[in-house]
Formats: sequence, structure tokens, C-alpha cells
Amino acid sequence: MDELFSMAEKEMKELHHPYVGTEHFMLAYLKKYGNKYITYDKFREYVIKIIGSSFKESEYILYTPILRKIKNECTNYIEACVRILTDDDSIAYNILLSNDVDIEAIYLNILNTSN
Repeated sequence: MDELFSMAEKEMKELHHPYVGTEHFMLAYLKKYGNKYITYDKFREYVIKIIGSSFKESEYILYTPILRKIKNECTNYIEACVRILTDDDSIAYNILLSNDVDIEAIYLNILNTSN
């Protein structure tokens, strides 16, 4: 799972965001594993549309409280994704919700592909 957090940090830097959040973790998950209900490119497009990006790359790697808690408590990427997709305070959850994406289908696809 450390690889996904490293990938999430890279996503944060590429988007020039000031923090690593659930949206960056979902981007990392989608890039590595894919999901038949949402592509990496589509989700990235939603992230940029809603959050935007900046011109200056952050000098620091700061995690949002939600993602820091997930990093400390979850033991695998499935557990982390489930937490992200079921927490209505999660930015990733809210990005998907605001774009009328079927969150339950994404959630079930993650669970089904893990078996």
C-alpha cells in the first residue's frame, strides 16, 4: 500500500496541490488497478474541474486528516478505498457524487476484483 501513497504524493505534485488527499489516493488506485466504472483520466478530469491546479509545486508533502487517518489505520488498498468511498467528508467521494458517478458500482468493483 506504500506504493499507492507514493503515487498519490506524485499526483499531488503533478497537479500542484498543497496537500495529499483522498482524491490523489483514488487517482493512484485508478492508475495502478483501474476500475470499469471510472477511468483514471475521467476522474483526473473531475479533480481538475472541481479543485483546479496551480502553477507552483508544493515543497512539502502534507496529508489531509482523513487520508492521514486512512494511512495509519488501513492495512491494504481495498480497505482504504472502501473508507474513501463511504466517507461523505472525503473529497474523492464528493467529486464522484457531484459528477453523478455510481459510487456503489465502483465500490463493488473494487471488492469483486480483490477476490
